[in-house]
Amino acid sequence: MSSATPALDNEGAHTSAAQRRIATNFLTLAVTSVAGLAITILISVYVRRVLGPSAIGQVSWAMAAVGYLTVLASPGLATVGQRDIARSPERTEHLFALVLTMQTLLAGLLYGLVVAFAALEPRGPVVSALLAIQGLSLLLIAWNSGWVLQAHERMVAPSLVALALNFLQLPALIALVHGPEDLLLYAALALPFTMAGVIYNIWYLSRRRIINPLRLRPTLAGAREILREAWPLAAAQAAIVIMLHSGTFILGFTDGDDAVGQYATAYRLMLVASVITAALWNAYFPALARSHNTPSEATRLSREYLGLLAWMGLPIAALGWALGRHVVELLYGPAFAPSGRYFEWLCLTIGLTFLNYGIVASLVPWGRSGLQFKITVGAAALNVAVNAVALPLYGAWGAVAATLASELLVVIVGLTVRRRLRLFWHPMLPVIGPPLACSMAVALTLNALPATLDRWWWLQLACGGAVLLICLLVFERRALSRLMQTLSAR
Repeated sequence: MSSATPALDNEGAHTSAAQRRIATNFLTLAVTSVAGLAITILISVYVRRVLGPSAIGQVSWAMAAVGYLTVLASPGLATVGQRDIARSPERTEHLFALVLTMQTLLAGLLYGLVVAFAALEPRGPVVSALLAIQGLSLLLIAWNSGWVLQAHERMVAPSLVALALNFLQLPALIALVHGPEDLLLYAALALPFTMAGVIYNIWYLSRRRIINPLRLRPTLAGAREILREAWPLAAAQAAIVIMLHSGTFILGFTDGDDAVGQYATAYRLMLVASVITAALWNAYFPALARSHNTPSEATRLSREYLGLLAWMGLPIAALGWALGRHVVELLYGPAFAPSGRYFEWLCLTIGLTFLNYGIVASLVPWGRSGLQFKITVGAAALNVAVNAVALPLYGAWGAVAATLASELLVVIVGLTVRRRLRLFWHPMLPVIGPPLACSMAVALTLNALPATLDRWWWLQLACGGAVLLICLLVFERRALSRLMQTLSAR
């Protein structure tokens, strides 16, 4: 009995330390993400008001076209590298050099393809120039070392620097971008700030003695092994990219720049909520990766992770569905009024996406990326099929329907597969049910209010948010208490 006590104490101490790291990283990332979100919204408001729907449609289409290639510039290599470094930190320098070499070669090849495609002028000279400018982001994606920082759970200082660089873009935009004639300058302006972030991350890794840049050499040793593990991730990421961009891409050919600008504005505003999933993902990924051989710990983390995602995503989806049109009008003005209705229905995607992170994306750190790939490919195929049929008939509403259908399919298939294979399975209804019921009740109540009260929409939003916060305190009292104890112990 006594011999088992130290082992239990060590296990408890290890769990407590892991919880503190997760809490610290998540809170830091969440705070900086919320601040970054505010800056992103301000930037989005400014550029849309000065550029207008058509110019936004052009830049959004070019971003969508380049977006298809981003997954090839970083085809799952960083994710595999992050997982392996989290498990074996002593391999950091070799894995970093390997991933950086492979991604640089791929990005250089892809940028050449972008330039060649732009020369064909598929949608005019302005869009071609945008493709050439935004294609440079492929190189910056290849050189990003954030995945190494995440593997070592060193995310506090880099996230603060990223926030500062994001903030500096706003005065630069205000000083230099004043109308549609400055569209190309707007597209180029983000590149130097992103490059500064890349340089800082490498300097930070060196300062923390995680890597020694002087010892790094280009290498392809181990490329075959890492590619073998990465290709299912790359394929899954490609499927996600298809779901993200196919609506915007096809809409550019069927309905023109103005329609693309309206839909892309609603879609981009909907994606703002992804800063929360990114913060949680980055905070939980190392712990999830380490738990793959400990079923009880993996199950506990899965339940906790999914619960947080449900309580964050479903209320946002509910409030956005009920009142989103007012938010769009307030931010972007009457010129983007059609975006408001698109945004309200796209907000339902937020809830589904948050659940998908907890149900399906968590398969990746557990080494089941092939399974995630199959689920995501099915959803991408449905997305493209619905877009191909619905966009020529219904325009942007067809893209909204395709997005909702594909995310819903991921939820259904993910739940079915996790339960059938017993992959760290735990009852999902007790985790998802309370936030879903509370969110639906608030959304339906707000939607049933008479239109004469629309001028008080901000008060409705505040009241709905307060009700959902009370629900969180009621249903997750114990989890919140544990979180506060963890933070106080820190």
